[in-house]
Amino acid sequence: MRSDTLLAAPTTAQGQALQAARNSGKPVRIDGQTSETTEVWARPDGHLEARIAADVVRVRRDGAWLPVDLRLSRAADGSIAPAAHPNDLRISGARPAGTHELAAVGHDAARVAMSWTGALPEPRLDGPVATYPDVLPDVDLVVRATRTGFEQLLTVHDRDAADRVREIPLTLSGPGIAGHRHDELGGITLTGADGDPIATVPAPAMWDAQTTPAGTPARTAPIGTTVTARADGIDLVLRPATDWLDSPDTVYPVTLDPTVDPLSTTFDAYVRESVTTNQSGTNDLQIGLLATSPPTITRSFVTWDAAVLAGKQINSATVHFWNWWSHTCTPKAWEIWSTGAASTATRWTNQPQWLHHEASSTMTKGYDSSCDDGWSTISGTGFFQRAATAGASQAHMGIRATDEADTATFKQFRSRDTSTSSQVPYAVVTYNSWPTVTARSTVPTTACVTGTNRPLVNTLTPQLQASVADDDGTAMSVEFEWWAVGASAPLGGQTVGTVASGATASVTVPAGAFLDGGRYQWRVRADDGVSGSAVWSDFCEMTVYVTAPPAEGCVGGVVNDYDGDGVTDAAIADPGATVAGQAEAGQVHVRYGGSGTVDTLHENNIQGSGIAAAGDQFGAALASYDVNNDGCTDLAVGVPYDDLGGQVDGGLVYLLLGSTDGLAGGPSSIMLYQSQSEFPETTEAGDWFGFSLAAGHTVVGEPFLLIGAPGEDVGTAVDTGVVHYLRGTGNILLSQGGNGVVGALENDDRTGYALAASSHHFAIGSPGEAIGAEVFAGAVNVFRHQYTSGLPTPVGAIDQDRAGVWGTSTANDTFGKSLSMVDYRAAGAPASGTDSFLAVGAPGEEYGAAGIADTGVVQRFHVTDSGFTELPVLAQHIVGVPSGDEEGDYFGERVHLVNLAPGSAATAQNLLLAVGAPGEDTGSASDAGVIRVFGAAVDPITGYATVERVSGALPGAPAAQELLGLAIAGNQTHLYVASPYSDQAVYAIPWSTLAAGSATPEHVWRAGEDGFPAGAVAFGTAVD
Repeated sequence: MRSDTLLAAPTTAQGQALQAARNSGKPVRIDGQTSETTEVWARPDGHLEARIAADVVRVRRDGAWLPVDLRLSRAADGSIAPAAHPNDLRISGARPAGTHELAAVGHDAARVAMSWTGALPEPRLDGPVATYPDVLPDVDLVVRATRTGFEQLLTVHDRDAADRVREIPLTLSGPGIAGHRHDELGGITLTGADGDPIATVPAPAMWDAQTTPAGTPARTAPIGTTVTARADGIDLVLRPATDWLDSPDTVYPVTLDPTVDPLSTTFDAYVRESVTTNQSGTNDLQIGLLATSPPTITRSFVTWDAAVLAGKQINSATVHFWNWWSHTCTPKAWEIWSTGAASTATRWTNQPQWLHHEASSTMTKGYDSSCDDGWSTISGTGFFQRAATAGASQAHMGIRATDEADTATFKQFRSRDTSTSSQVPYAVVTYNSWPTVTARSTVPTTACVTGTNRPLVNTLTPQLQASVADDDGTAMSVEFEWWAVGASAPLGGQTVGTVASGATASVTVPAGAFLDGGRYQWRVRADDGVSGSAVWSDFCEMTVYVTAPPAEGCVGGVVNDYDGDGVTDAAIADPGATVAGQAEAGQVHVRYGGSGTVDTLHENNIQGSGIAAAGDQFGAALASYDVNNDGCTDLAVGVPYDDLGGQVDGGLVYLLLGSTDGLAGGPSSIMLYQSQSEFPETTEAGDWFGFSLAAGHTVVGEPFLLIGAPGEDVGTAVDTGVVHYLRGTGNILLSQGGNGVVGALENDDRTGYALAASSHHFAIGSPGEAIGAEVFAGAVNVFRHQYTSGLPTPVGAIDQDRAGVWGTSTANDTFGKSLSMVDYRAAGAPASGTDSFLAVGAPGEEYGAAGIADTGVVQRFHVTDSGFTELPVLAQHIVGVPSGDEEGDYFGERVHLVNLAPGSAATAQNLLLAVGAPGEDTGSASDAGVIRVFGAAVDPITGYATVERVSGALPGAPAAQELLGLAIAGNQTHLYVASPYSDQAVYAIPWSTLAAGSATPEHVWRAGEDGFPAGAVAFGTAVD
């Protein structure tokens, strides 16, 4: 694992501030991220902290930030201005009769001015308020500075003065105003040439002197308006409702209120049942049930400037509201929600949508000295995280009481329009820049891809790469995980530490994690040390292989399914067949179970580099397995007598690859031979490489292939034999003489003459092994698939002189001449076991006290990872054959095991053993041969089925030298019995039929019939 960039000093202001905070142990302000509403600090713990106000609280002057100060004072030219206003509000001083700019706000093209027609007396200044007394008799003109603009009020002192305000003309103008929008509620938006808003004038309202219990206006009404466009703005005429002004219910003085607000990133307002006027310019926010008559429900909305938080991880957030009035000190629950956007048009009857309840609080202030005015707080973590995740520049909040039927829940908070900066609502948000994965790639081959376009990667140990970044400039740990596609848990993972922002981290998937042909996915996340910051990326996918790229479109899940259609197929070899005039060149017939068609394959038509030659015997051994896990079964074909490179009978093996077009119909076949660079041996005359084959998948699904070369010479030992074990990228040579197989190198050991394997173990037969002075006594070595010191782990060597093994090693027993192995679960054993069952034929055994020559026996072993236990030996008289043991029966010349229910405990019906006795005489037909089938792990044997030529079994009469039992094989459904030296047929008998004691074939495949070509020589010598 690596990171290709060393840590460097951070280059961003944010990164530098974080580093300075860590080094000093004190917070450091990030000036570049400070704005009129927001102040950001880097903290020593690596977090960022933003204090976000609900409105403008600071203004930049001469390169420094100053608090907003709305206190008005006179300038030398007589105008009036706040001490520090973000939009440079200017208010008129005294003016003679005529039309004058009353107030102006904004800069350049965004400047908006309101004009007043009439004389203006010198105003009285009181904090943010300028009052022009008696601009009309008993009518005062008031201008109040707000945080973003100004509010213009007319105070009508008595009913007689109401006649003077029946129609109030005003002008709003500015250099950038090119149009306006007038909504149905009376609100006005001034727009520029591009149609974008410049400023808003909320729907004007009026109220009288009556107040609610909360001190807010109790009686309000909208003011009618007429708007006429002009070149640089609008003429606005206010027309207060005469009936409302004249109503005896109206209590004077009455206030008329139009407000001008330049466009802002923040907003707040409250709504109340029965109130139809805009409340966005008031200095309070209300929630709960107000004790009016009748009681009315109130709610509030706040729009926060959340731009600095967009895309960030919110670690904590607390929202503060100055709670200056409550109905009681008793804690009453209130809530915040994420809502739609509120505006000056928001009323009780058209509230924005309440989307997500985010938090609740019971904090209550503002009733009496026991809960005096102060900050009531509530968690804003979920609220701000939702906005940050959406990348929103504004966060829209709704506030309401939990119980809106209880007047004790009513509260008032100061709004953003309060003239006291220290009481503006604010939030303190602790956050972190998400560490991000900016790029991913799989090496070798491609960038990140998923689905059917996933890349083919020609290695089982690909490199995974990810480039990462952190806006905070923090070093990260980068964690990788790899999974099988569709799996529910990862296969493995690895973490690279201390990766700089902008750097690339990489890991290499370890050997053994991925299987040939497997489909895998991987993901990555970067962690900057802040809790919760690490977020997994999406998956990238790949298909890995070392042998051949997987074929597409194969169904999978069925054994020996060469064309991937979900139906079992059969391969029948005739290694003695003549091909293109070449005697004994050999060929293999493939019968496809789905279509019923037959393909005949030989070295001239398998898309390989070999050529059919006399004596090659293509198909002398067969083994089916899915070498690249694509769902189409592949077929290993032994050609042990091929004169490769001029080496007579050196031998080779072909891998015929399955596809939806059948064996060798898609990808080119692969040739395996000892002189290839990946083989730790060279081809020599008489090696017989490919004489025996065994293949399958380990318990984790990894394909493997065992190739026997029993004629291999090692050193001075002639025909001592070797075995090649191919799994993943490994190609391991196993032999005697200290190379995994027990025993010394000797002439005629014939190691690899027979091979067998389960998903847990494999076995190698050395039938020529001399035990002491007893030549060809035979031995078997058993291994686990797991490696120890680079070799498959030995379980043990078995021979008849070993303690716990039946018999005595004698010359020509040929113990291990035939082998078969399956997964095994003994009665009472757990389903998660890793045991195997092994059958070993010793067809040359002289059995019995009389020493009957070559009668033969079969020995059974329960294999575990640490050793083996033998079950009682089997001979024909033990099985219960009436004729018993006879000379030359060769019982055990071939053995074949099947486990019909691998996950279940073994029974006489699901673990079966077929044993060939090709030398058995039937009547007068010498060496006609038979096959006995019985429960493999049963003791004693209480019943068996016999496969021979009798009524109810194989058709026809026994024939001398037919040697039935010399060619047997099978799959999960059928036992295959071939007669390559008589009627050139293969009989498929269901195992279920055999378990019931019968031997009637379900299928008969015969040369010259049903698509199989005539002219066979040794049809069925090998079947798979």
